[in-house]
Amino acid sequence: MARKRLPKRISESNRSSADSKTVTKSTETIGNDVSSSVKVTLLVIIGICIVGFLFYPDISRIIDSFKKTKNEPAEHGSKYDMDNVGKPDFKNVPTKNKPKIQEDLMEDESDIGEDSEVTVDVSEEDSNVEDDEELVKEMAKEASNKKRNQAPKTSDQDYIKLEPGKTETIHIQKADDSSTRSSKPKLKIKSSDKQKPSDKQKLKSSDGNATEADTAQQNLPDDIKKFKAQYQKTITAKKIFSGGRRIPPVELLHQKETNSSVKVFLFDDFLSPEECDGLRDAHNRHVQETSKQPPLLCFDSASTLRKHLKDAKKNIKITPNVFTEGTTCVNASFSSQLSRWLHANWSYSTAFYPGENKFSLAFAHRVQQAMGLAPENGGKLQLTSYPVGKAYKTHTDCIVDGVDKRDRVASVLVYLSDVKKGGETRFPDLGIWVKPRKGRALVWNNMDENGKCDPLSAHVASKVDEGQKYILIRWYYYKSFYSLGKRPPEPDLPPRAPGSPKVSCDEYEMGSCRWYDEWNYDHLLEYERKKLTLI
Repeated sequence: MARKRLPKRISESNRSSADSKTVTKSTETIGNDVSSSVKVTLLVIIGICIVGFLFYPDISRIIDSFKKTKNEPAEHGSKYDMDNVGKPDFKNVPTKNKPKIQEDLMEDESDIGEDSEVTVDVSEEDSNVEDDEELVKEMAKEASNKKRNQAPKTSDQDYIKLEPGKTETIHIQKADDSSTRSSKPKLKIKSSDKQKPSDKQKLKSSDGNATEADTAQQNLPDDIKKFKAQYQKTITAKKIFSGGRRIPPVELLHQKETNSSVKVFLFDDFLSPEECDGLRDAHNRHVQETSKQPPLLCFDSASTLRKHLKDAKKNIKITPNVFTEGTTCVNASFSSQLSRWLHANWSYSTAFYPGENKFSLAFAHRVQQAMGLAPENGGKLQLTSYPVGKAYKTHTDCIVDGVDKRDRVASVLVYLSDVKKGGETRFPDLGIWVKPRKGRALVWNNMDENGKCDPLSAHVASKVDEGQKYILIRWYYYKSFYSLGKRPPEPDLPPRAPGSPKVSCDEYEMGSCRWYDEWNYDHLLEYERKKLTLI
């Protein structure tokens, strides 16, 4: 039998020798690879150095140019101008898109400040009025530039609100108790977009003297400096008892499908018959006494004045001397003519303030109990009477898209008389209407819990067809402010006889003319410019 030959067994010594040879070969291979990598790296570095040496001047110029561009102030709106991103450029905006107040003040100042005449033919079609508007705007540019050069420098963002495509009327956020608010949508300027004060404004001017703003701040009384605003965000309606009367709230539900935040509550017998009669009699006596002096008429814009003249079918010439200096009010002689042409067709309002009588305190306490509205957030109390044929057009009590939270969050309206026919309060977008009834109170919120004005809170005072309508109204504000609910000193302008009343004609499409026994500051051009900075 043949035997299978087995391989020879490797001895330990031979095996060690073989392993050592293998390791030696591997080490030699790794060393060769490392040497190759180092050589390649060195060649790359040497190549870069050669290129840099050859093209050094060009590279230096590119780097210097980039540094210079980055350090220089960028043009407005460029990719490096991060501080101005999102801010409106008022200088380069086309004329038709310029801030609304500038356009309207330009138009008004052309009537007030230029020596030429503007003819308004109100008996013809609107085309004539539109032609006049073009002439007024051309005349207004020079007047506006002169006015702007003389006025102190302020930031447009501090007080301007924009309205696309509209340049006829003034709509600025108000922090007082003026009668109506516009419900037209306007562009919102966020507070973060406002121009920040410079270091000189914050501290001192370059010559070491305190700035005007610092001086004014230091001169404020301590009670103003220590004032802390309070917020009223909601209405809380509940049943109360007063004078032996049980007064439960009734919520009026929307009769139209909406996503509105507005809630409307009704309280019958909120005021007693004696309280209603006393307020109505006091109002009538005060109107009769104050009416001994003829009123001066003021308009929110030149456009509103023209539309009233057109309604009166009067073809007249408007010259600068019909307006009193620094105001939107016409002079005494023209006011007398307008009163005759308009047949004194306006409602009448008188006002009293918290603490001026016992009723004001009792009313504030009753409202707080029944509606959850804090007295500290309430403004003045206004009595208004509507004769036959008078109404008040659809409007909101807050500024739609307003930026200032010092706005009317809620309205409390009490009817002081029955009305035989007409005079209803209507909310057209909600499908709600309420008939006047003596002693009945109506309360609704105009803003949501975040302080945003709800446009669906728009309401209208329907025309009185028979009888006379009397109401008491008080507005409550989302954010309180120091001067809220305090009777302000009357302004010196316009010049007038002591005790002269004021007739204010608000935006034509959304307001009405109303007689007032007191003078506020809405008619002053300077006030309109600085309104948001006031206390």
